[in-house]
Amino acid sequence: MISREGRSSRLAHEVIQALLFIALSSALLIYPYWIYRSVELPIASSRWLALIRASVFVILLALLFDFQIPVRDSSNPSGEGWVLLDASISMLAGEDELTAWDRAIERSKELIEEGWKVFTFGEVVNPLALSETDLGLHPQEVNTLLAPALKYAAEGGVRSVRVLSDLRLEDRVALYATLEQLPLDVTYESFGDNVRNGGISAFEVEDAVLSGSTIFGRIEMHGLGADSAELTIRVEGADVLSLKVDLPEPGLANLLEVPIEVPNVEGRIRYTAHLQVDGDVFTSDNEAVAYGIVGSEENAVVLISLKPDWEPRHLLSVLGDVTGLPVVGYLRAGPDKFVSLGKALARSIPVDTSRVRRAVDGATLVVLHGLDGNSDSWTRGLLQRSMRAILMPADSSGAAIAGLDTEVGRGGEWYVSGDLPPSPLSGELAGTTFLGLPPLTDLLIPLNRDETRSPLQVQLRGTGVSEAVLYLDDGGPNRRVFGLASGFWRWAAREGEGEEAYRRLWSGVTGWLFADTKSVAREPRPTKWVFRRNEPVTWIVPGDSTVVNLQLLKNDSLLMDTVMIGGTNPSLGTLSPGLYHYSFARPSGELRGEGRFDVEMISGEMIPPSEEPEAPESTAVLVATDESSGRPIRTYPWLYLLVITLLCAEWVIRRRTGLR
Repeated sequence: MISREGRSSRLAHEVIQALLFIALSSALLIYPYWIYRSVELPIASSRWLALIRASVFVILLALLFDFQIPVRDSSNPSGEGWVLLDASISMLAGEDELTAWDRAIERSKELIEEGWKVFTFGEVVNPLALSETDLGLHPQEVNTLLAPALKYAAEGGVRSVRVLSDLRLEDRVALYATLEQLPLDVTYESFGDNVRNGGISAFEVEDAVLSGSTIFGRIEMHGLGADSAELTIRVEGADVLSLKVDLPEPGLANLLEVPIEVPNVEGRIRYTAHLQVDGDVFTSDNEAVAYGIVGSEENAVVLISLKPDWEPRHLLSVLGDVTGLPVVGYLRAGPDKFVSLGKALARSIPVDTSRVRRAVDGATLVVLHGLDGNSDSWTRGLLQRSMRAILMPADSSGAAIAGLDTEVGRGGEWYVSGDLPPSPLSGELAGTTFLGLPPLTDLLIPLNRDETRSPLQVQLRGTGVSEAVLYLDDGGPNRRVFGLASGFWRWAAREGEGEEAYRRLWSGVTGWLFADTKSVAREPRPTKWVFRRNEPVTWIVPGDSTVVNLQLLKNDSLLMDTVMIGGTNPSLGTLSPGLYHYSFARPSGELRGEGRFDVEMISGEMIPPSEEPEAPESTAVLVATDESSGRPIRTYPWLYLLVITLLCAEWVIRRRTGLR
């Protein structure tokens, strides 16, 4: 039920909204009459024209205020409401060969015969017809979001809603807030009780620079109604490790780090982690895939960080994906002391300077992060080498040591400007959304701005003069890129557009660095080797506008044969879970690249929340029983038609009376 405080707050809001609407409406009613009496030529129809324009203004204002039109009470004695059917993949869990989805479908058929309208929900809401219930439909949604579905029902003028679900809702906080606001009678019918499940939440492995060595894999597991499982690690389909593991209590995660023997081959290796649980009713989260590169220090990307920061952690992973090369990282902890950095390591392994020096000697690309004026002779010696490098100085002194004179670092928040300047990275960055991303900080501005070539520019607080944020240096024997700001990692930490912008930026940077070489980094390839379920599959096609042909196979069957243009980041949309093989070739038939990637099966639906809120009752529950119910006026199409009609009428009358 809505609390007394909630009602009072909503009433006060409605009063203020009404008073503001009346004030603005009065002004909008007066304004057209003033225009036609004081500005326009005097004609007989001026009053009617002013009335038409004033009516348009008031209707548009009402749409902006999102008023509601009262609808009749649909307490639904005869089934005149909506059924929201959970279409997320967790509904496939069940016992006795009957899943929660099967039982919910049978219940939906009964309600359809009673006159209810059925809609499926997950991430989106879709209508479901009675004829479709017998077509062998299966849930496909990865997320269970009920709050948007209830809002959709309320906007449709519905008052009574039945929710058929396993109640593994991922938006409980938003749901309770929504129910406080919406005048809906909600009845929950629960399916899929007494579920027993064990699954893998995440799986990562290290890259290896030596074949036949041992790396670490990190596995995160969850459990529900099960306390143990059999874990199997496979490398290229062959079992290398099998052990019994304990599963955590619901709401907790079990993090396990296991040693994995690397095969005596080089290249991109496919690892799988499989969890076997007795009586498991949901097997979609039992297997996870990860890829790691086995190579050598002679062709690796080596990152050296001279100070603790979040940037190396994110940059290591991305550079491995976009270059296709093994990546190794080292954090300096003392004069002759480094600790290794790796995406799958829960702890760091100490190494000495000689190990880092050997890695740098044969590296294909060196990333030097945190260079400052206090750098010692060993670090300065690195800069004397002729090497392809990404340099990320910490201050102007560090930039000067690397060969770039800049102003003292400027603080404040620097946002990427809207327009991308012409640069060698323009093709790969085209279509990337940088607006709205977290700001960068500590900008180093080159003293010679005219000679600075940058693919991105930033503005202090989003306004004023645009400054370079990267410097592309091709004046020496090997190309170098200077990062002139801090905080790029904040983009990677933001899922969605931020993560994609970060990946595209460094993909373009490495593509330019390797543009003058025949390297694996220049091969067309997917942006990731493991895509999340329902995540669009995107590609990196470096180079100029050269046409390449992509062939995509699944289970030895040709799935797609299409053409892509170099210098772009095209998307194939979402693909079903599984292993895919791809090949790129020029029109002449010359092979440009080939490999494989996975779309993972696992999702987070079966992971119990750490603090499970009080679940909705499975019996009829009335939530928010206000007497007043309404439908937002923005959902009525005739209002938009009315606005168009009135504007057309004003235009016709003005033309007939000689007004422009």
